[in-house]
Amino acid sequence: MKIFSIEELNGTLKSLIVNHFSYPITVKGEISNASKPINGHQYFKLSDESGFSKHSIKCMIWKGTSRQIVREYENQEVLVTGKVTMYEATGESQIQVTEIKAYGEGALKKAIEDTRIKLEKEGLFEHKSLLPKYPKNIGLITSPDSHALHDVCSKLKSRFPISDIIIYPSLVQGKYAPENIIKQIIRCNKDRDVDVILLIRGGGSLEDLMAFNDEKLAREIYSSKLPIVTGIGHQPDITIADYVADVSMETPTAAAVHITPDQFELLQRINDAEEQIKNTTQLNVQNKKEILLGNIMKIQNYNPSRMINNFKDIRESIDKKYHNIVKVIINELIAKSEYQLIRIKQAKNILTEKITIAIRFQKNIIGEMDQTVANLISNQTNIYKTLTNQLLSSNPLEILKKGYSIIRDSKGKIVKSRHDLDKIQSFSAEFKDGIAKVKKPASIK
Repeated sequence: MKIFSIEELNGTLKSLIVNHFSYPITVKGEISNASKPINGHQYFKLSDESGFSKHSIKCMIWKGTSRQIVREYENQEVLVTGKVTMYEATGESQIQVTEIKAYGEGALKKAIEDTRIKLEKEGLFEHKSLLPKYPKNIGLITSPDSHALHDVCSKLKSRFPISDIIIYPSLVQGKYAPENIIKQIIRCNKDRDVDVILLIRGGGSLEDLMAFNDEKLAREIYSSKLPIVTGIGHQPDITIADYVADVSMETPTAAAVHITPDQFELLQRINDAEEQIKNTTQLNVQNKKEILLGNIMKIQNYNPSRMINNFKDIRESIDKKYHNIVKVIINELIAKSEYQLIRIKQAKNILTEKITIAIRFQKNIIGEMDQTVANLISNQTNIYKTLTNQLLSSNPLEILKKGYSIIRDSKGKIVKSRHDLDKIQSFSAEFKDGIAKVKKPASIK
């Protein structure tokens, strides 16, 4: 019986492993424990589960063999391609990897990410159209048998019942779903029967939602002249359609809420606006009324009849003052006369002289009073005549009656000098009995 050393045994096992496979081979598993030491090589573990057992094998990528970064695939299911070998010193087998490819859901996510980066670089996620505030017609692209359709229609009718809903039935899952959705988007843009498009469906797995990660569909959404809102219940994942749509909401119902105003809030805003318009109108009317009354008062202050009445009031006041003065003087004279009559018997000569003086004083006072009254009346009369003449002289029609005329250019501006008249070809002359239009002959400059 041959006795093997460990070195010989490990060497034999290595030969068996290396010679057993036709290289390269591909192995499926999940990557974990990825590392890249200072030497530049990459190490990781590839694992899979079978029932209650978990199997794993060590893997490595030699420095310079591949530009792939293993850590980007951490905890993802992948396909690794390479050569199986064994490290003789420890007897541990390993795979020397030359290529890593995503597999299953990981592959789908990588494909989606590649498409997203490509479209983002092209600028398909940047330009967003504004949504109509009050959409009259709303287009729904979805499966006609879906719960999402029923929920969205109910929400739209409860929030904004005056809008009409047009349903564009389409597949939203499977191989032919992207083509169906694209046709309906093209149809909406061609018919122009709606103001906004809702692209909706309920939740699902990543594979179920792959229709919304289609590149052609993304480009059609971007090209749409009508704004498109997506409402796909697939949180937390985001599809390519969400990125390129004008607005993306987390659920179909949320999309319906976003594109429509609430009818009750709208009615309240209308009522508030009506009340504001009413109050503003009343305030404007009151302000105009006050301005009108002020203008009427100004006009009345310069009304000739009012001025004449004011003069009459002044005259009556002066007359009243005059009579009061005369009455006072007469009363004083009577008192003095009565006093003098008591003493007449004792001093006739003195009384006679006093009476003469009093009569003379009376005449002087009366003369002065008459002169004062005459002067006041004359001054007020002159003021009245001056104001009247100013009013009459300011009347353009009175000036025109004297033979004057007003010259205006074609824009209605008054021509004030001969120099200005030379610059215009045609003008109008306003006389007391009408306006005449004059056009100078071409030879006159």
